Amino acid sequence: MSPSTRTVSDPAYYSSAMSYHEWKREPTLSSVLFGLHMPYRKPQSPIAQFFWRRRVWIEVTFALSMLEPWEKLVVVFVIYAALLLLAVGCVLYLPQHLSFLHARAAYYFFGSADPSAAASDSLDRLKHAASWGLNASLANVSSLRSSLVGLGTSWGAASSSEL
Repeated sequence: MSPSTRTVSDPAYYSSAMSYHEWKREPTLSSVLFGLHMPYRKPQSPIAQFFWRRRVWIEVTFALSMLEPWEKLVVVFVIYAALLLLAVGCVLYLPQHLSFLHARAAYYFFGSADPSAAASDSLDRLKHAASWGLNASLANVSSLRSSLVGLGTSWGAASSSEL
């Protein structure tokens, strides 16, 4: 007997995996998030549609639809545990870290960890530095102008004496 004409003794092999009623069932948000079997139909609510699309993307990307239910349960448990740990870390650690980053940025910008005390001092230093740079630039321009004027008169005198 060839492999294509061989019959399988298991009757569930020839039956569909789910009934027509199950296939037409409208999925809810909880079935999209926590159900082991992926709903085939798209939910009606926009929030459930968002999570349904993400679940379809994850199941297709990581081939979760090929796993047995207990394997899928382990993978989903690990993913939810990792997301829970990430959320707890953000809630507990992130405010403290943002405060630290704010103090560090204030130190770099103002020269002190207290931005209110150092703001006026840093603005005075900035104004002084800008005026020094402007004064230095004006001095350079005037010295360049005087040297060009001096060069122009000596150059013009030399060129007129040659003629």
